[in-house]
Amino acid sequence: MSAPVPTKIRLSEDRKAMLITWSDGLECSYPMPLLRKNCPCATCITDREEKGAFYIPLFTADALRLENVRQQGRYAIQLTWGDGHHTGIYDFPYLRRLCPELQDAASERQDNSEAES
Repeated sequence: MSAPVPTKIRLSEDRKAMLITWSDGLECSYPMPLLRKNCPCATCITDREEKGAFYIPLFTADALRLENVRQQGRYAIQLTWGDGHHTGIYDFPYLRRLCPELQDAASERQDNSEAES
């Protein structure tokens, strides 16, 4: 079985989240702060590494306004933000790992296994 890929990418009605439907039927809602905070470009990765695990970036409204989503080959999307930042290329496996719905399900499984112990 091949890895899931996005079949539909759109913005929520309030434009505060990017919604992705995956080829296996999973639907993920990515809040804009989550996507921006986890930008995979070299500059943002270096910034996060230098500031440490407890760093909470503060973004302007422009920095959280998604201007454009552009497909990069068959493996990723490139996001352009309202402040001009556009160097982050989010590959599909990375987006899948960021999916809040998957993280919630994993956390719930962990909680259930700890309760059974």
